[in-house]
Amino acid sequence: MNFLLNTKKAIILIPSLFCVCLLFAQTEEVFLVTDFDGGGILPSTWESFGDLGLYGVQRNNSLSDGKYYELAWNGTSDKGYIVSQSGITFRLIPKKKLKGKTIDNVFLRLDVNCGGAPGTVVNIVLVDGPNDCCKNEVNWQYTFTKETCEWETLEINLADFGYAYDPNNHEKTIDFTKVGRVKIGINPEQGPKKQVVQFDNVQLVVKEEVTAQGYQPNIAIPESTTLKTVAKDFFVGVAVNPERVSAADHSSVYTREFNSITAENAMKMKSIFKGLDENKKIIYDWTQADAIVDFAENNGMNLHGHALVWHESIPDVLENFKGTNAQFEAIIEQYITTVVVRYKGKVDSWDVVNEAIADKTSKMRESLFSERMGQNYVAKCFEFARKADNKVKLFYNDYGLEHDVQKQKGAFELIDGLKNKNLIDGVGYQMHLDYNFPSKATLQTATNLAVDRGLLIHFSELDIKTNPKGDVNELTEQRNQAQAKKVYEVVSVYNNIPENLKYALTVWGLKDDESWITPRYGFPDWPLLFDANFKRKEAFSGFVQALE
Repeated sequence: MNFLLNTKKAIILIPSLFCVCLLFAQTEEVFLVTDFDGGGILPSTWESFGDLGLYGVQRNNSLSDGKYYELAWNGTSDKGYIVSQSGITFRLIPKKKLKGKTIDNVFLRLDVNCGGAPGTVVNIVLVDGPNDCCKNEVNWQYTFTKETCEWETLEINLADFGYAYDPNNHEKTIDFTKVGRVKIGINPEQGPKKQVVQFDNVQLVVKEEVTAQGYQPNIAIPESTTLKTVAKDFFVGVAVNPERVSAADHSSVYTREFNSITAENAMKMKSIFKGLDENKKIIYDWTQADAIVDFAENNGMNLHGHALVWHESIPDVLENFKGTNAQFEAIIEQYITTVVVRYKGKVDSWDVVNEAIADKTSKMRESLFSERMGQNYVAKCFEFARKADNKVKLFYNDYGLEHDVQKQKGAFELIDGLKNKNLIDGVGYQMHLDYNFPSKATLQTATNLAVDRGLLIHFSELDIKTNPKGDVNELTEQRNQAQAKKVYEVVSVYNNIPENLKYALTVWGLKDDESWITPRYGFPDWPLLFDANFKRKEAFSGFVQALE
């Protein structure tokens, strides 16, 4: 199995014939892979594998005349699939056409429908490297769900294709100069029992210049223009800790630029929960949390509480707890109730549970909480918090919701259950991104999942890695500008959210040298809006420009 993640059965189409056909537009060059009417680099013959119906038929109510191709899966096959072995090294786009271009300039475009089977989960895979099947080729996957069965044109930036063995591994990037094949298939392990995908007019598109619309580099932002003054209808937040809120150099920037704060670690369980007495009553230390709450109150700032329950912030006494599961659950209820009640009227919102969905799946993460409280522990925690304060806003918070389709599926199934019980108010998309991933379109699609449910949206932990591969030792001008463009895109997407669903956009730290990223990954990075000397970076300008 060499290109579909976490699936043992799949259905694919692989183009296998080659010629050259170019189409031109004013600002782009189009390389037609096939239109299934005899035109294109791979004009008609595609190889199929798996249990499917495959046929070309006349279009009906489509975007253009002619034939399209269809794959159908009826939910009965346990078969795997076989990858063709062409032994041919071939580029669908001549290398000379990509001179001076980056991956941001190259897109896959196709017409797609789901043939009366809404919810079909479609995998599109691009292959770079020598096309000799399983030995040297590298497969890059993009997965999406076709919810509405009507024809639409889908355009995907190649930067959004993840390494197919692990779509969350964005340290690897497709070699856009070597794309030689396109594979289109259904993912039977997701979506409904019956799935259909219809597609046509498969193209690779090279755009002459791709920039964030409206973003202008090296624009001087007046000192009087601050983040909170340009954000008219949502809070702009920053992650803080007790030491920094008490330091004049930090606190002056916090109060000048931001109107919301989140405790980076000071309000997590491990910072507050310090032990159990002989009656299994919790011993609390409020020192750090109180410092954050006092700073917010003294400066009239919104305060987002982070986080009541997280699998990576468990006190040792709970890790080693020998009591029954019922006793463990009672302790968690006691903790959530006490913390929420203590800060009632002072904390405006809480991340009740943080990162409950496992990576690369739609399943619950295995943790001490799921082990001792059951798979429904998340709902229980939200019930405890809602009962303690029925006015505070309650959020589920996670990373990867911006792009990981599998995690989105699991998270929003969880969220839907909470919403049906009136236990949740909003979703936190953490937004730990790379300077070149994901695309604005992917961010918009992800955000729409919460918009469609009428939930408040918090971009809760924004930072943009400029050195995800560890390949530079200083912040280059190119990466500096690319980061600013990505910040612009993120803020633009947030600003497009309906006003009544905007909550806050929070940056995960103030200065580059204080970010969690360098200690975690072991090489330098510059992921925030201010440099080590408190100087506004180009990323700051990208944020402001997106709102002006």
